[in-house]
Amino acid sequence: MKNYVYLIFLLFTAFSFAQEVTVTGKVVSKEGESLPGATIIEKDTNTGVVSDFNGNFEINVSSNTATLVVSFVGFEEQEVQLDGKSYTEITLLESPESLDEVVVKGFAGIMGKSRKRTESIQKTAESVTALNAKGIETAGVTDISSFSTLVPNMKFNTSQAVGVNFITVRGIPQIRGGEAPVAFVIDGVTIPDPSLLNQELYDLALVEVVKGPQGALYGKNAIGGAINIYTQEPTNTFSNKIKVGYGNGNSKLFQYVSSGALKKDKIFFRASAQYKDTDGLLENITLDEKVDFMKDINLRGEIRAKISNNFTITGSYQYFNLEGGAAYFSVNPDGNFFDPGMPGGVLDPNPKKGNNVIVANELGKSDMKNNFGNIKMDYNTEKIKIQSITSYNKVKRSTFGDFDFLEYDDFTQNEITSTKTFNQEFRFQNRNSNSKLNWNAGGFYQNIEEPLYQDGLVRDYDTFEQFNVIVADVLNETRTFALFGFADYKITEKFSASVGFRYDFDKFSQEDYLFEVSSSRSTNVFQPKASISYQATETVLLFTNYGRGYRTGGFNSGVTDLFDRDFEDEITDNYEIGYKTSWWKNRFIFNGSLFYTYFKNQQQYILDLNEFIPGIYNYDESKILGFEIETRLRLTNFLDVFANYGYTNAEIVKGGTTGGDNGNSTDNNLYNGNKTPFVPVDNFSIGLESNFNITEELKFNGFLNLNNTGKTYWHESNLQEHTSDNYSLLDARIGLEYKKFGFELWGRNLLDTQYYQEFSPGEFFGSPDDVGWRGQPLTVGTIISFKF
Repeated sequence: MKNYVYLIFLLFTAFSFAQEVTVTGKVVSKEGESLPGATIIEKDTNTGVVSDFNGNFEINVSSNTATLVVSFVGFEEQEVQLDGKSYTEITLLESPESLDEVVVKGFAGIMGKSRKRTESIQKTAESVTALNAKGIETAGVTDISSFSTLVPNMKFNTSQAVGVNFITVRGIPQIRGGEAPVAFVIDGVTIPDPSLLNQELYDLALVEVVKGPQGALYGKNAIGGAINIYTQEPTNTFSNKIKVGYGNGNSKLFQYVSSGALKKDKIFFRASAQYKDTDGLLENITLDEKVDFMKDINLRGEIRAKISNNFTITGSYQYFNLEGGAAYFSVNPDGNFFDPGMPGGVLDPNPKKGNNVIVANELGKSDMKNNFGNIKMDYNTEKIKIQSITSYNKVKRSTFGDFDFLEYDDFTQNEITSTKTFNQEFRFQNRNSNSKLNWNAGGFYQNIEEPLYQDGLVRDYDTFEQFNVIVADVLNETRTFALFGFADYKITEKFSASVGFRYDFDKFSQEDYLFEVSSSRSTNVFQPKASISYQATETVLLFTNYGRGYRTGGFNSGVTDLFDRDFEDEITDNYEIGYKTSWWKNRFIFNGSLFYTYFKNQQQYILDLNEFIPGIYNYDESKILGFEIETRLRLTNFLDVFANYGYTNAEIVKGGTTGGDNGNSTDNNLYNGNKTPFVPVDNFSIGLESNFNITEELKFNGFLNLNNTGKTYWHESNLQEHTSDNYSLLDARIGLEYKKFGFELWGRNLLDTQYYQEFSPGEFFGSPDDVGWRGQPLTVGTIISFKF
């Protein structure tokens, strides 16, 4: 018996010592800046990982006395003895490099988190476009709009007022009054209000777009994909950065970022503030004033407390106050149905200097205030990472402006709306990244309250007096419960398979105080996802995906011939095949994909001016077929060339019949076979990027991008007079860094191209006038920065 006990003791002891140890850490430069893409390997083994976009890593080693070998391009390799530590911060020193070095280095690769796990985007079986901190700075990305010019089959427009956005991904557009076709996620927390997509972005570590339905990973409304934003993390050493800038239109910028440790290795903070102000560039010739003025105040703060090696609490808060112009739509100066010779009437959807003017007699104004806070708790067991995310968001928006967009005192518009959202999510995830099976699962709860009030002045042409008309006074509420899971299994060294799901239980209700109507409905939606990938070689990945997408329906504020009280949920079935390749020692990247989407109940927006009520209706069926390619070539150590192209054929299959609740209806089957409005047929970008050291202390970076947006149909009729031709925008940026100082010159739309971001043909809306929302003209500026 003693021998058996002794044998069991020996086996248990041997087993215990054979257990792997999980070590976490961060790789930084001597200035404390994160080093994404650094390689961390346990010495004398094949076990290795790569640091993420914030320099963080997690590796399973044989013991807590193991030695790590850490390397990064341009830095000296370093060996680190763990000495029993489960967390280590590793500082690498830059290695001296010859300016005339002959060997051209390949792309290091970008680490993303599209599947909620850190991995190279070249190894991810999804269509992903991403930039890390260095790429973001070089490209001059400051918002989603500037990033979208680098993404095939993605277009971001704004219109009418601050917070009114139109984002289109792979032929799936965002419409007025509807949800965005993508999930918008900052630091792992879903941002619930689509109006927040046009906020300023700064102090970033990663921005990535993953395309195709992502409901299994990101929840409802991720019908076209997800936009992931990760900000720079708090640091263990103190650092500060100040930026000041000036541009045309009397544009001014001030930005301050500070980070450090309140208690070394335990409590960290990061705080930032930004102020932007511009007088604008577009002029109202009636008022002799600029109308696209803007003022933005943005404050952010984050505190991270490392309670233990396994338990971390992070609290963050963001506030911004955005004020700007509104309702400055352009009209045709050459004629009007009411009075020939006066502004209005038919407007060319391809604007040229002189054939469109802004003449409204009311100076439009809008504002948006946002308060967003969240608490994240991360607890690591030996095998599982447990995460809780609690967030609350409150947005308030208001808009006032002209509604006839002419110099007449006829109509005005006024809107006040707000959104209050509470989210709670619990997520569980395995920790061993070397395991054949990686998985995550969890639950989600959300409650949204959204009051909406709209009114305006209307002129009575019999008495020529104005009177106020209330258009909408409603309270919309949405409650969501969801369960989700995703697993990826490595079948062989080359084959992997993934499956995932999300099941949403949604309840919608509306109280209409104007018409004294109460409405409610419930929806249960299952969103499956599956993919298979084949790693043909170390640098060639083939993959295929299937996913179901879901975007919520809702209620309109009234009933007309054009729409009913409610509009249906959208459902898509999506199929994709793709490839990711790297050639010539990683100096040439060539990725591509082909996709098909079957659309049920696609939503569309319309403004019925006969009743002065906006609303949303559905097509019965539509379909999308498209493809996209992305390439990047390193010509020398100092110069990269990049290009991408996206094509989308979005078609109405069965328009169906809308309206009818009031006894009348509209037949949209007239448009069967036509192109879906608001979807560019194609887009492409081509450009140059450069980063190099002029001397050991003087660094240069530059960026040039020509972005082309293809033909866009603004109405289901596809009439040529309501269709915009393709147009191109040229953006550029050059920067210099000397020690702790930085200087940059930037420019957008350098060709001063005139184009519309939105166009509304009056004949289909009960209006005598076509109107268009002009894009920004040439803007240039300079920025000076200082680190200390």
